[in-house]
Amino acid sequence: MPRGARRSGWLLVLCVLVGCAAKPQPRTPQEYLRLGDYYLARQRGERARQYFQRVLEESDDSAQQALAQFKIAEALYREKNYLEARFEYQKFLELYPVHPLASRAQFQLGMCYLQEIRAPDRDQRTTREALRAFRQFRRQYPYDPLIPEAEAHIRTLRQRLAAHEFDVARFYYRQGAYQAAIRRLLNLIQLYPTLPQLDEALYLLADSYRAEENYVKAQRVLRLLVDRFPTSKYLARARAQLRALPETGIPRGNAHAR
Repeated sequence: MPRGARRSGWLLVLCVLVGCAAKPQPRTPQEYLRLGDYYLARQRGERARQYFQRVLEESDDSAQQALAQFKIAEALYREKNYLEARFEYQKFLELYPVHPLASRAQFQLGMCYLQEIRAPDRDQRTTREALRAFRQFRRQYPYDPLIPEAEAHIRTLRQRLAAHEFDVARFYYRQGAYQAAIRRLLNLIQLYPTLPQLDEALYLLADSYRAEENYVKAQRVLRLLVDRFPTSKYLARARAQLRALPETGIPRGNAHAR
């Protein structure tokens, strides 16, 4: 047997033994997208992102690039890497602001912030960012199917911010820092007029005014509390405060009612 033929035969046997007949690697962006989707569906985000990144590097098709960019953000979100996911969603919105997936990207931006919200007694910056993102989604895409979900998140986020603001106001009040408490309570009442504890907020505001010897404002707030919340647990205390305040020349209303 000729030497060349013998060498070819051995090479063929060697390839069979070690697996030379490996599957060909994908060569088109469309194949990369399919493989990325395959691994994304199987919760293998890092592998999926590698294929989507190849699309960004090798494709000249803007539609393919947009889809790959969005799916990189999706993969990061599913990996719970919310900081990087935010960056990638924002990048998508900057590059493709009128793309059909732009509304979803804006919604997901809010979801990333939502996942990073801190405890009520900590800084609420991410809560405010989430609220801003969902409000922008509502403003830009008022007919999107996700609007009801966004509205629910907005309500929850507002309640959380109101609770945080009230906790800070209570802290200042209990510390005797009445000027700081007044500022916080006025802001709270203005921004969250449907606050469930609005009667308590009014009582603390009135008592802070009283402590600062601003009896006119204290009387006005107490009268508002008595008039608007006839079943409040603060009603008796509010009436007692009204009776105890120095004379201001303003009628005391129903301060003596039982």
